[in-house]
Amino acid sequence: MVKANEDESTKYQLEDQELIGNIFVLLLAGHAEQAHISKTTANSLAVTLAFMAIDVDLQNEVLEQITFVLGSRHELQYDDYPKSDKVLACFFEAIRIVPAGHVLIREAAEDTVITIPNPVGEEGIQAVFIAKEYNPRYFKDPTVYKPSRWYGLPPESELFTAFSVDRATPRCPRLPRSKIRDGRGNLFLVTSLKDWRVQPILLPGESNESWIARILNKLCMRSSLTIGEFPLRFVRRQPA
Repeated sequence: MVKANEDESTKYQLEDQELIGNIFVLLLAGHAEQAHISKTTANSLAVTLAFMAIDVDLQNEVLEQITFVLGSRHELQYDDYPKSDKVLACFFEAIRIVPAGHVLIREAAEDTVITIPNPVGEEGIQAVFIAKEYNPRYFKDPTVYKPSRWYGLPPESELFTAFSVDRATPRCPRLPRSKIRDGRGNLFLVTSLKDWRVQPILLPGESNESWIARILNKLCMRSSLTIGEFPLRFVRRQPA
């Protein structure tokens, strides 16, 4: 990764802190369970497709943007990334509802006053992300999958915290949002949704609402937080 970054033109090079952050993410999140490989990005993409599978209108809206961004081209280019914000919004919203990293473990950098308890410096703190992601103070209708809440989100925004957040200190410099994680999620969704429609595979007599209750409303813990296993159907789109 370091060598590839050095070979890139200045326009596409990662800053040192971005490079450090991405290498850290790969080392930390590249783990797998015994007999069940479960990478955080793969889980998040699966959850994204599950939510999109039951919303045909959302898929059509995203496809319209993908078609506009790509034009007559078949492959996504680096400069297309910020233009496909609706695709990334679907990814972010799925991660908000089912955050792969559901607990944030931090050490107090200094004596800090919290109502209960009052941790002193060097004392460990665990913050539960789900409590924040489902807090109506931050997100209206927090239990509803609503990608539009992320439309137009600037890259430097700190609203999205489901993949961790930190304060900058001399010992622990701030790590910017992972371009690799966001980029590969965006690339996978664009290349998949431009050619395929995603559908849920329902049980006999099952409605979309019942499928949501059976699949999407049941969280489980593997190497990261996710939902249970579920099948999806991919139907190739017909040329216009």
